[in-house]
Amino acid sequence: MTINLDPNKVWIDGCFDFTHHGHAGAILQARRTVSKEHGKLFCGVHTDADIQHNKGPPVMNSLERYEHTRSNRWCSQVVEAAPYVTDPNWMDTYHCQYVVHGDDITLDANGEDCYKLVKEMGRFKVVKRTYGVSTTEIIHRILTKNSLPPTHTDYYPNIKELSFYSVAEDAVSKHCYVFQSDLSNVLVDGGYTFNIRDCVYVDGDFDLFHMGDIDQLEKLKIVLHPDKRLIVGITTNDYLSTIMTMKERVLSVLSCRYVDAVIIDPNAASLAQCACEKYHIGSAVLKEGGKFSEYLTKDLIVKRVESQRDVYIARNQSKGMSV
Repeated sequence: MTINLDPNKVWIDGCFDFTHHGHAGAILQARRTVSKEHGKLFCGVHTDADIQHNKGPPVMNSLERYEHTRSNRWCSQVVEAAPYVTDPNWMDTYHCQYVVHGDDITLDANGEDCYKLVKEMGRFKVVKRTYGVSTTEIIHRILTKNSLPPTHTDYYPNIKELSFYSVAEDAVSKHCYVFQSDLSNVLVDGGYTFNIRDCVYVDGDFDLFHMGDIDQLEKLKIVLHPDKRLIVGITTNDYLSTIMTMKERVLSVLSCRYVDAVIIDPNAASLAQCACEKYHIGSAVLKEGGKFSEYLTKDLIVKRVESQRDVYIARNQSKGMSV
């Protein structure tokens, strides 16, 4: 049977554990390899069992990883239970000629390149891997309780990074606004006319940005205020207890399809004067009825890692990270 491959459809696959901004950056770059107007990106996500067999236990379960990937602004469709070793037959099913992956090598349980076959077939495209962030690095910080201070050169995102992650679903057009401290300090212009009266605001630290947070953002945007733009204020009460840097948290939140603007280190006094309804992440009204928000928290995620501490230490050591 002849398979008609569509140049406007592309495949990416992975574990997407934590689904951090490194994953989001790869998804965004993959979306940019196809047409702005007609392109579609299919994100294949592996099962817990496949990940366990090939690299050890994931921190987030399959349902959490499927839904988090689905919430990414540039993902057109999630393909659940995609094989760990990329299978061209699965790509064919969705009419994707190419699979996209970062410029690092992913090995299966036998030490073989997961993309060996598609590379040999000329159906593999490489994008730049995001430096400095990985699931391994995040687990390392949880295990060592080491966090980067705000004085670190990579603690805050730069304008280029903010602009890159602020784009719309087509991966090119402007969408999200980014502000520093208050609405008078614009770092990135968005793709719409900004009016605070057309917005709703929520703040929190969004550390280990997860489906519990995303559930609440979706409820705000889709259920409670479907006619409003959603502004997210990202705070840091104590960097010593915050695992992710401001850069990692901001870029992760920007990649969420429910977000229209971000304020870095919001000034509470200034925001109090704004004429919009305000919420705090984790409040009862946002968590109520949430599929994930009623149980999934940062503390639970940390406990999952700590409960298998020896396993994760051994996995990280195999990748050159000692605790």
